[in-house]
Amino acid sequence: MAKNHSDLSAKYSAEELAIGSVFKLLRESKGFSQEETAGDEISCPQLSNFENGKTILVTHHFMALLRNINVDMFEFQNAYNQYLKNKDILLFSVELSNAVMDKDTSKLNLYLKQIEAQLTLDSQNKRLKLDAIRIKSLLYFVDQSNTITKNEQSFLINYLFDLKEWSMYDIRLLGSCAQFIDVIKLAELTNHMIDPLQTNIELYHIKHAITQCLLNIINIFVEQKIFEPARRLIAYLENSEIHEYFMFDKLTLIYNSANYSHQKGDSDALVIMEKCLKILEFCGCSKTATQVSEELKKLKKNPS
Repeated sequence: MAKNHSDLSAKYSAEELAIGSVFKLLRESKGFSQEETAGDEISCPQLSNFENGKTILVTHHFMALLRNINVDMFEFQNAYNQYLKNKDILLFSVELSNAVMDKDTSKLNLYLKQIEAQLTLDSQNKRLKLDAIRIKSLLYFVDQSNTITKNEQSFLINYLFDLKEWSMYDIRLLGSCAQFIDVIKLAELTNHMIDPLQTNIELYHIKHAITQCLLNIINIFVEQKIFEPARRLIAYLENSEIHEYFMFDKLTLIYNSANYSHQKGDSDALVIMEKCLKILEFCGCSKTATQVSEELKKLKKNPS
């Protein structure tokens, strides 16, 4: 049931009270009335108080109400993050990816400065430390003069090894920072991430994030000619049957597999890689096609 307090400003933060505001926006956007939403879970006055920042709800009521308006926690979290975007700049992974693709160092450096400013106020905040490491790692893709320190590497690796459950945040973190992790530790962490005993590993969003992370790690192993772990990960993804909806992921796997074969001495594999390039060009993936074209030029110039 709802918790009522005479002085909410003293009891709850603005972030906590914003949960009700975001819920109301989602409810109205889905066309549900308060009566339909409340159902048998809580009363309409309780729902109204929650949505208007007068009370908060205990967790099981809140999750039930989300189900009543056909919204899952992932969708709510995304809406909530955007509502508080001035407070948390790392919630827009698409913007970060676009900054890397556009080689926009100014935008990435701006994000990094904002995180570092927050760290000066809360130097022991684990999430902020990881966010800073992630941004520095993304900067490396744009300008390889950027790096992370040995202490940051150790902090990152220790954090990842301590995980029992890997969330999307953790998977993306590994994918962004993999190039700074020793290949032996990287192979161990990768096996740790795809442990089938994890509770959420079969969730749609988690599986997709893992696929994208593994594709990046395969590329790292192949570039460093660490073939056995690359082969195992390629086989893992081939057996996982990437859904046809994710054609880009399937194409990237074909390309990485061909690159693996090329590095192992199969000169015919370049033909497959060039076909992948043509598909990217045909689909209008100009930024990725440019990167692949440059990589193919280097491979032809310096054959294995």
